[in-house]
Amino acid sequence: MSEIYLERPYTVDYIEAQLRKAGFWRTSWRILQISAVVLVGLLYRMIDRWPWTYWRGETVADRQERRARWLLQRLISLGPAFVKVGQSLATRPDLLPLVYIQVLASLHDRLPPFSNEVALACFEEELGWKPETLFAEFESEPFAAASLGQVYRAVTHGGEEVAVKIQRPDLVQVISLDLALVRRLSSLLEQSRRLGRGLPWTDIVDEFGSKLFEELDYIHEAALTEQFRRNFEDVEGVAAPHIYTEFSSRRVLTTELIKGIKITDKAALEEAGVEIAVLLQQGVRANLKSLFEHGLFHADPHPGNLLVCPDDGTLVFLDFGMMGIMSPDHQQRLVEIFVDVINKRPENLKENMLALGFLRSDARWEELVPLALELFQSLFGSADRLHTFQDVTNSFAPLLYEYEFRIPVNFALIVRAIMTLEGISLQLDPEFDVWAVSAPYATRMMLTIPNPSLRQRLMDELLTDEGGLDWQRLQDLTALAAHDTRFQLETEGLAEPALDMLLSPEGATLRRALIADLVTDPGTAAGRLEGLAPLLTSDQSLSGREILEKLIAFLLSPEGEQTRTQLAAGLRASGNGHWDVARLMDVAGVASRLHPEFRVSSLVRALGGYLWSDAGKPVRNELVRTGAQRALDGVAGALSYLARPPRPPSQPVTLPEQE
Repeated sequence: MSEIYLERPYTVDYIEAQLRKAGFWRTSWRILQISAVVLVGLLYRMIDRWPWTYWRGETVADRQERRARWLLQRLISLGPAFVKVGQSLATRPDLLPLVYIQVLASLHDRLPPFSNEVALACFEEELGWKPETLFAEFESEPFAAASLGQVYRAVTHGGEEVAVKIQRPDLVQVISLDLALVRRLSSLLEQSRRLGRGLPWTDIVDEFGSKLFEELDYIHEAALTEQFRRNFEDVEGVAAPHIYTEFSSRRVLTTELIKGIKITDKAALEEAGVEIAVLLQQGVRANLKSLFEHGLFHADPHPGNLLVCPDDGTLVFLDFGMMGIMSPDHQQRLVEIFVDVINKRPENLKENMLALGFLRSDARWEELVPLALELFQSLFGSADRLHTFQDVTNSFAPLLYEYEFRIPVNFALIVRAIMTLEGISLQLDPEFDVWAVSAPYATRMMLTIPNPSLRQRLMDELLTDEGGLDWQRLQDLTALAAHDTRFQLETEGLAEPALDMLLSPEGATLRRALIADLVTDPGTAAGRLEGLAPLLTSDQSLSGREILEKLIAFLLSPEGEQTRTQLAAGLRASGNGHWDVARLMDVAGVASRLHPEFRVSSLVRALGGYLWSDAGKPVRNELVRTGAQRALDGVAGALSYLARPPRPPSQPVTLPEQE
């Protein structure tokens, strides 16, 4: 997506200028407030290393949780910038131990509203008119307050209800001062190897500051909201509020007022007749499409930002100040990482982890690989045991912290968004399985992404070192793609891209290995292929007849000549060149176990349908031409035979008389 202009983009020079402008006394007081929290935190860190300071029965985890709750309250007391810092830290297992992550995850925008007089003065300063002049109605009290602003209900002169968000006073200056001080503190932290753990703390502050300055600019938020609306115009059941640009500015944002049910109010949703499974499907579809297809995803989907329209069950996303933007290159690398994870190949992750900024070049990779493999086996080794995304994140958190990973800000936002959405989904449906719904979607992305090298990499993962087919990995991938849940998202349209990939030029090696196993030992192949059946039969978008037509079209095309030749050679008896009827029947039996519509009669109908279709016209013409040519050759041979002069009658042979 195109770059959106920011009136005040984050720069180090700008926040340093705001620090100088704040003056000595204001800066000194703020330093004292921040330093008090930091020094007490360091004191706690030192005390917690002494075993004799623990109460009877108190564990290290208990003590860490108590410290984390103390930190939670201190961040709230320090104001808007530190509330946002806390929300960011809650997504960073690379920076804090797991217990802190879990406690800070409960930190939402918990600040009291500011003065209405100040808010209305800001509105008039930004738009040049008093609210009661621009609107037919304007409520005097806000109905919602957050860390950056508060929201009022109003009615336009055209009778449309709107929500007017007004930013807190002098917020850019306040946050700039805090960022400048925290950045200087971070530079001191980097100088201590023990406290700083070798992490680039100033870079982390700069990343955070850049995202926060985007959130402070309501014109930027309005543009992202409109982009999100355009992305989902054709997606049923997902919506975003309309923006009223004539009533908006950098510090005032006016949107359509959405009246709906809070997404976590299960009783109200059921009373309104909203189907929970459909609602969750809509939410999963929206967020996966946002991440993998549009590269623009909502990074703060907490319950206050998600409403459900009671009339039709539409899921409405609100508050687009915090959005994540993924480049096409990063999207592709995410898919590649997914390939390696589902194949339990941590040794292949290093290149992408370095490219995405997760790892430093001097990371202890050799130590990390066996630990990661052990985790992969425990998390994904059993199909009977399901793990939430929170479980997986918590399992990896100690490794991330110990081995000094660094999670780039956009990927931290992804983790935060997924964990938040999963938590909401589990409140609505305790049996919700985020992997069962999202993994097949990512699998489909691997099959459909227009990148031959990525598809070739996936194909290579399905082959052994000797060039044979790795049936176990193929079955693992198929089981993942066709996971049987109540959500009908996972196998929708998956058979067609899988088939297209198999028949693509990148799939040539896999086709050869598959046919070799099939014609060599049909009995063994039959048992293995049964695992692929759910992938084909659960996809209602493609019938067995249509699959056969695609296969026939490929086999009869010039591109299928090599496959056609290999298949024909495998089905002929050795030595005499005639068809091996027994083997042919065995292969036909394998096909019927793969899909119930793969019968001889279906094959004949599919072949006939293809030959009479426009796509089959070249083959049909060739068959007609070949048949006509053979007929003509036969007639010519017969005529030639008839035109030959008759042979003279044979003379009887007289045997000599015996004496």
